[in-house]
Amino acid sequence: MDTDYLPQIIVFIVFVLLFSYLSMIRSGGSAGPTVRDENPSVLSDSLLFWLKAACFFAVVLSGVALIQSAVTTDWWLVAFMAAGLLAGLFLIDRAADVVDKRLSALSRPWNKTASANGGSPSAANGHASNGNGNDHGLSEDELEEPAITEEELTSLDDRDREMLRSIIRLDATTVREVMVPRLDMAAVEADSPLEVVAETMVSRGHSRLPVYEETIDKILGIVHARDVMGSLAKSGKSQDSLRTLVREAFIIPEGKRVDDLLEELQERRTQIAIVVDEYGGTEGLVTMEDLLEEIVGEIEDEFSRSRDAQVIRQPDGTMLVDAGVTTEHVEELFGTTIDSTEVDTVGGYVYHSLGRIPQTGDILETDHLHIEVVSMLGRRLRKLRIHRIDQGAAEPSL
Repeated sequence: MDTDYLPQIIVFIVFVLLFSYLSMIRSGGSAGPTVRDENPSVLSDSLLFWLKAACFFAVVLSGVALIQSAVTTDWWLVAFMAAGLLAGLFLIDRAADVVDKRLSALSRPWNKTASANGGSPSAANGHASNGNGNDHGLSEDELEEPAITEEELTSLDDRDREMLRSIIRLDATTVREVMVPRLDMAAVEADSPLEVVAETMVSRGHSRLPVYEETIDKILGIVHARDVMGSLAKSGKSQDSLRTLVREAFIIPEGKRVDDLLEELQERRTQIAIVVDEYGGTEGLVTMEDLLEEIVGEIEDEFSRSRDAQVIRQPDGTMLVDAGVTTEHVEELFGTTIDSTEVDTVGGYVYHSLGRIPQTGDILETDHLHIEVVSMLGRRLRKLRIHRIDQGAAEPSL
């Protein structure tokens, strides 16, 4: 190529590189945080915008001038090549985001070092910020602690701190971990009379019930107490079919994240979702209340059974316990520990320890506890009788 065009080529390349650099600053690349964090007033958002806009037009004008001088003067060909140049600038702008994700891992040690040495405010608490409020490259351990000052954190009580941590952990919790399993679901068959549906709602304390056909794996939808009671109120005994009252069910996969589900339930203005496995079979259901309990803890209303109602002291000093009671609660009752790292409930512990389906009368003994299977519902444990084995141990307290 003729060296007469060399100055134009150099000018064009300089403007392209400058445009790329400004794109990296905007997207929070390794260069961006270094410039902006040291002195936030150096490149404000508005100044950065106008610099980038000016650089953009400089690239276009210098590129068009170079094309006309070194390639062709045909206006249609110049326009075509200019369009290609615009597309290239767009790709550079988008590529800056991709490059930033790769560089954020390399810049993280600098952020931590700067924070430890009293460096940039935006790097405090181990966070690398691009100045626009976007955090990059945060590990799960870094997210575990709320991004507030030490003074603010110490001023919170234990419950508030735990609530903050629960909110942060939502994006790592799946629906399967919080759902009501299918064996615990209250549901009605599609051909059930409305009187039976109403009785089920009252006895189970639910205002919404899944409606299925033939098996629980074929969920038709959800029926609402308001629709059932409204139909029954017409004449005391409705001739309407339950199928006419069924509303569409919100079906979700068991691996869905809890924070995403909470947002979707709010957007859809619904309170319940049916959880299915990879084959489309019903795994359980989850409600808005279940998700909120992950943040604030157990929510009890007039229909909720207290933990004490699930544990009944017998005249002989033993405890009659629901199989769904948590192992943690049993440990509190009897002042002992249970090796239950793989299960959450005492019923699950019995299943896991026996290695088979339990039967009424089965007995399991640990170092400190005697556990007897009292009743079953099909293959499911219902009631267990528990007492301490060691003599002289403190009496369990409710």
